[in-house]
Amino acid sequence: MRLWEVCNGKCLFTWEFPTAVKRVGFSTDDSKIVCITEERMGYQSFVRVFEVNRSDPGRQSKTPLSEFSPAGSKPTVCSFSFDGNAILTGHENGKIALWDMVTGEELESSNPHSDTIHDMQLSPDKSYVITASRDKTAKVLNATAMS
Repeated sequence: MRLWEVCNGKCLFTWEFPTAVKRVGFSTDDSKIVCITEERMGYQSFVRVFEVNRSDPGRQSKTPLSEFSPAGSKPTVCSFSFDGNAILTGHENGKIALWDMVTGEELESSNPHSDTIHDMQLSPDKSYVITASRDKTAKVLNATAMS
């Protein structure tokens, strides 16, 4: 995972993981980054949250604030929740789940789709989320009900 300076295309920092990063998202205030790594070659999929050092972008911590591996269906997409204190994930089995950002405990879940969720976007105020799935449907869900 890389942090880039948008105005000049300079890579400011690189986080290394044993497998590819599938999805990345910033918190509303840009103080944190969440990412999901791929489950491959004997490595589990992990959700990791990092604090962003905005005062010195070239010096980031390689140690996550939080790291957990969701049990069950692999996560494919992620975002910070409505209140920024939890992580929202979409999964291969069509599940959407809310996780405690610190403990990795699953707080809520539902299965709005019958197949892989391949995209998830939150409204600007993060009160609604739209999901897109391989089941050829898109769903609009109340994200505030999940946080």
